[in-house]
Amino acid sequence: MTDRIALRNGGAQSPSGLVTGLAEKLEELEHAVGRQAERFSAVLDIGTQISAARDVDQLLGLVMDRLTALLGCEASTLFMIDEEHNELWSRVLRGSSLKEIRLPVNAGIAGHVVSTGKTLLLADAYSDIHFNPEIDRKSGFRTRSMIAAPLRHVSGRILGVVEVLDRKVNAFSQEDRALVEGVASQIAAVIDNVVLLEKLKSQNEKLTVATGALQQAVQDLDVLYEIERAISASDEQTDLLDRILVKAMSVIGAEAGSILLMEKDRDALYFKTAKGEKAESLISMKLSTGQGIAGHVAVTGESVRVNVAEESPHYERGVAKKLGVHVGSVLCVPILGENEVIGALELLNKKTGFTEADERLGYLLAGQTGRALVLRQSRDEVERKARLAAIGQMLSGVLHDVRTPMMVIGGYAELMVDDEDRASRQDAAALILSQLEHLNAMTRETLAFAKGESDLLLRKVYLQNFVKDVSAQLEIEFEKTKVELKVQAEYLGLARFDENKVKRVVYNMARNAIDAMPKGGKFVFAVEREAEDLVMRFQDNGPGIPAEIADKLFQSFVTAGKKNGTGLGLAIAKKIAVEHGGSIECKSKPGKGTTFEMRFPAGMPHE
Repeated sequence: MTDRIALRNGGAQSPSGLVTGLAEKLEELEHAVGRQAERFSAVLDIGTQISAARDVDQLLGLVMDRLTALLGCEASTLFMIDEEHNELWSRVLRGSSLKEIRLPVNAGIAGHVVSTGKTLLLADAYSDIHFNPEIDRKSGFRTRSMIAAPLRHVSGRILGVVEVLDRKVNAFSQEDRALVEGVASQIAAVIDNVVLLEKLKSQNEKLTVATGALQQAVQDLDVLYEIERAISASDEQTDLLDRILVKAMSVIGAEAGSILLMEKDRDALYFKTAKGEKAESLISMKLSTGQGIAGHVAVTGESVRVNVAEESPHYERGVAKKLGVHVGSVLCVPILGENEVIGALELLNKKTGFTEADERLGYLLAGQTGRALVLRQSRDEVERKARLAAIGQMLSGVLHDVRTPMMVIGGYAELMVDDEDRASRQDAAALILSQLEHLNAMTRETLAFAKGESDLLLRKVYLQNFVKDVSAQLEIEFEKTKVELKVQAEYLGLARFDENKVKRVVYNMARNAIDAMPKGGKFVFAVEREAEDLVMRFQDNGPGIPAEIADKLFQSFVTAGKKNGTGLGLAIAKKIAVEHGGSIECKSKPGKGTTFEMRFPAGMPHE
């Protein structure tokens, strides 16, 4: 019986030996189950950590550390695909002396795994044709056993490769392979979201920086807008500089400041405005060329920014000592004109110290100040030239207008020399005195026009005498021209107006007609009465009014085609008509002549 039992159990084992063998097998199985449970627990733990991690590098480093420890391997690498460069790069390296590995996306074991999407378990890596020994030569690590598993996304897309390495041959089992694949699948399952989160975080940081820059730009624009408003609202340079300095100190946070401008002819830099402690004492001071921080900035065109004034070799201690003030931080930037430095903007004593942003804003303010000063100087120069030109034109107009009475005076003076008849000389003298009075009246009228004043001398005028005097002078005016004069006086009764002013209108119209018809023509001066209005018409058959001045004919200094024209005659004529409560109009056709019609209340009943 015993023999049969022994034969059934191998023929040599006793019952006690059989029990012992079974116990050993059971212990080995328990150890294997324990290892699998431990690895399964580790994989779950890795998955939990992967899901909770928010930093990609922290996540991947943690996973590779745990995987390396579980397998007891000597090195590990996590390759990610760099789509931009079509490369594999080592996002995580463990157990290697290299800082980074970069390979073509299809090179080496990792490249083969990416292209096939299949895990490789190699007992000896050097026996595989895809293995690249170049990396071993660079790192000094001798790779033998290897597992390379793809990071496969649920969509099937390969995101990278996980490799574990060991110097021993056949160091990894199929269980190890399963573990690596399990960890790779955990990484691939969430890595897209984590990478996306990292990108969003990076973009958010960039957006925050951009928002800050935009806010700074908006603040700068607000400051420049305020400076532009100050420029527009300021009539005087001192007021403009005061406004700019106050704004600069406010936005930058300085406790004191000043604006200094160069005066080349005096070889010095003058304080044009100052704010802060003892500021009023600075206005009477000046700096010689290159003196102090402001002088250095004005000469070199380079800014100075220091947290302590004494840190600058250009700091002038004597000025602060003389005024009895403390100077801490300093920001001084050049004020540029047209391709040259014309001064300096200096800000003092910011409690937290001046920053690069302050310096940049200071440059903006100084640049705006320079442009405003150049613009103001240019505008003042233009206005000065315009005033001189206007005075010259007005004087030219006056001289032109006095030509007729001077000719009359000269003519009667010559007659008086040879005339022995006392009565004739008296008449000539009276006419000369009349023309002199007319000259005085024209002078007063021109000055009144220039000042915008109204100075009418309304009185009763006998139109018969008025027309007679005007005709006599017009005949002298037209005598040496090719223009025919015709006077038509249909109304010779009484009217009430300023005789000298209206005569000036008549003479201006006549001279305009002469100038318009140098080759000859016809000019008609007519006097009529329509209801309560006295009407004077001035008609010629010249070339007509040029189209370019037709709509601004009665504006000052508007003229065209007249060699000696000043553009004042018609403007004065309109002013005289309006002062009489009337109007003046023009009708003109190119090549068919021009007619001016002036009308105003006669002020006297019909006779």
